[in-house]
Amino acid sequence: MKRFLLLLAVLAAGVFAAWPWLAEASQMMRIRALMGAVSVGVFLITLLAIRGYKLREKYAVLWLATAATITLAAFFPQVMDVAREWFGMQYVTSVVAVVFVFLVLVSFHFSIALSALNDKAASTASRCAILEARIQELERRIGAAPAAPKEKTDDRPAAGR
Repeated sequence: MKRFLLLLAVLAAGVFAAWPWLAEASQMMRIRALMGAVSVGVFLITLLAIRGYKLREKYAVLWLATAATITLAAFFPQVMDVAREWFGMQYVTSVVAVVFVFLVLVSFHFSIALSALNDKAASTASRCAILEARIQELERRIGAAPAAPKEKTDDRPAAGR
């Protein structure tokens, strides 16, 4: 939590320091600056989550690829110009389209992961039910067998010995 607050403070200080430049920049530069800040934020949050064992590496790769794509679009607008020319879109529309496609891919990946976890949970529940039935059967067999004589135990408290 402290790291997250520190990260927010650093980002706020960066925005405050860049405010005069942003006020005079064109709309495209503001959009690119916002995209760059978002990509750096996603990258840092992903690394912190990996470091804190809150995010597995196989999921982190997807978020790092998303951050890299947003960074590529923000700092190298020529790449976006190529995509814009291929599809006949405006710059902002192409940015939104690229971000949307990556977020759809992330959602699809997580849907696959959740489906696999659901199947694994169902398999584990069925195995648990089978083992529970076996335990009950063994308890029934032991209860039907003649009871072995119990050994006499000392029930006195430990201090009285």
